[in-house]
Amino acid sequence: MTPHARSLKWLGLIFTFLVLSFATGGREVNDSLGRMTSLLQIIAALGCAHILLCAMNYPKTVRRALFLWTMFIVVGVVLESTFPPFRDLSDAFRHAAFEGRFIYENDARDIQQYGFVRPKLFTREPAHVAMAFMTFAPGWYVLSPFRRRFVLLLICTFLVALFLGSPIVLLVPPLAWFLDRMLAQRAMSGVVAAGLPVLAIVGFTLTQVFSTRFANILSGKDGSFFVRFQGPYEVAIKTIEQFPILGVGVGHKEALYKEVQDVYTHYYQFNTSWVYHNYLYALNNAFANSLSYFGLVGAVVFYFLVAKWAKGFGIGPWVSLPVILLLLQFDGALEAIKMWGSIAVVLSAYAMARTASPRCPQPGGPSENSSAVRFHRPDGKN
Repeated sequence: MTPHARSLKWLGLIFTFLVLSFATGGREVNDSLGRMTSLLQIIAALGCAHILLCAMNYPKTVRRALFLWTMFIVVGVVLESTFPPFRDLSDAFRHAAFEGRFIYENDARDIQQYGFVRPKLFTREPAHVAMAFMTFAPGWYVLSPFRRRFVLLLICTFLVALFLGSPIVLLVPPLAWFLDRMLAQRAMSGVVAAGLPVLAIVGFTLTQVFSTRFANILSGKDGSFFVRFQGPYEVAIKTIEQFPILGVGVGHKEALYKEVQDVYTHYYQFNTSWVYHNYLYALNNAFANSLSYFGLVGAVVFYFLVAKWAKGFGIGPWVSLPVILLLLQFDGALEAIKMWGSIAVVLSAYAMARTASPRCPQPGGPSENSSAVRFHRPDGKN
């Protein structure tokens, strides 16, 4: 059986699990149409991710495309922050393309916290730009033979963090470094030990560069953080207390209304009216949502199957699960094609770098310096 065929077998088991989750939801709420829509969406999203993983077989072409998109983001956020006509073009496109629906409305908060209007770069909100950078930049990094690629990645990350005002982009260098170490076949214990100082540096940078934002988070005044992290996890805890085994069933957000109301109305920025009109969009953390949907046992089964699916493409669980769980933190829809597409791009880049031209330490050269690691061609010529 070919690797892709094995992966397809595990994908079929994931679909079977999702159908069972749909059929055995823990709470009776009459929302069959909404649940069926969510079920079909997550099946379609995983199917598209599978096709993308199968189709990405040209490392050089993919590397160039990811590099161009990364540069587009870097140059775009700088232009939108400093060149008003470009910002006007971006805003006009956003309102025309999305017809004014779910358009970012926190410019006043951004001016107060950052001193400028954050760029959206033709998307609905700055978080979408940050998510794209978290997808394209690590993918380019693991495929690139450029010896100073880490320096270039740090420069790009610094510019995006500075002009986009998004703390999460500072996670890009650690993610790229982690994938690079795993490509070099370092022992997991060594990767963890070496990674702790990297994460400490990132944590210190986050608290210093975004000190105002972190002060608001610690004081409980950051509504964006609440709906992306604190709120969804509190809802997940309340749901698991009632349905610890299989949760409320895949896509069953209607069944979470009581928990959402209990959690969100205790936060000073939200009242009962807001929760009633927005609760379907209040859970902006896909991993926390998966805990509510599947329960503890169901979530373990789901991510076990997903790890096995990725293993069919030659991607071990020590790589696939950290990537998946990290990206799930920054997207609210477990069933979104965009999110699973982002996961597929990062995993595909890793799989191509590992299979087509694995990165190995130079004989006799420094083994821990990623800038001293190059691609090796099968014929031995570089």
